Amino acid sequence: MATPKAHRTGLPVAPTRYAELASTLVRDIVEGRRVVGSLLPTEHDLAEQHGVSRHTVRASLRMLQDLGYISRKKAVGTIVESAAPGAAYTQSFGTAEDLVRVAATEIRAIEAVRQVTLDRPLARRLEAPVGGAWIQLSGLRVDALRGNTPVARADIYLDASLAGLVDTIQRQPHVMVSALIERECAIVISEIRQLVTAVLIASPLAEQLVVAPDSAGLRLVRHYKDAFGRILEITDTIYPADRVSVAFQLKRGKAGLAG
Repeated sequence: MATPKAHRTGLPVAPTRYAELASTLVRDIVEGRRVVGSLLPTEHDLAEQHGVSRHTVRASLRMLQDLGYISRKKAVGTIVESAAPGAAYTQSFGTAEDLVRVAATEIRAIEAVRQVTLDRPLARRLEAPVGGAWIQLSGLRVDALRGNTPVARADIYLDASLAGLVDTIQRQPHVMVSALIERECAIVISEIRQLVTAVLIASPLAEQLVVAPDSAGLRLVRHYKDAFGRILEITDTIYPADRVSVAFQLKRGKAGLAG
């Protein structure tokens, strides 16, 4: 399937030289040219190798450290820590942490890819700005260990400037899109906002998900944002009610709870 061409949105995939260098270093780590446990060259050497300033190198290394690929220790140097770092997010809802549990074996089964511009109804449903240009990837989420049985229906909206990731997203259905954005573009996803609403699953979606028409479901809309608050990815997923659970954990603040 052909990758749609990107629209200009003011958000380049690699907006700065340090992001480009960070992306190069991430690929070196992921593809095994920089093995886990080894030391990266010094800032001076990296600057000479890539024809950039030491300031650019330091900014790139900070980004890789934020992503979990490296650690930096005085008198030791820059150590490669992982070729596939995990990421943990606190998803807050007021004073509550919003935890959604789904099957760990879920993977994407993309059926269609198209360019979309958010009209007012769709923007309202996704709680996103009207008129934004996106790449929409639509399909089921399936359980890889149960014969690819349907689990949910998902629409993934990718900022159009990241259209170059579409082929990678399709080739790696088990990897979260947000993780691919970080790995391939060296852009840190610093915030995830989530909205959970109850829905009735009508036909023909009910048939796709093998549930009775008008049965209960949950819609999960997630915004994945960078450090500047820009939305890079939106997911709109509908689960039958018995295939997902939502938990809320309240933490007491430092000032104590009002009595």
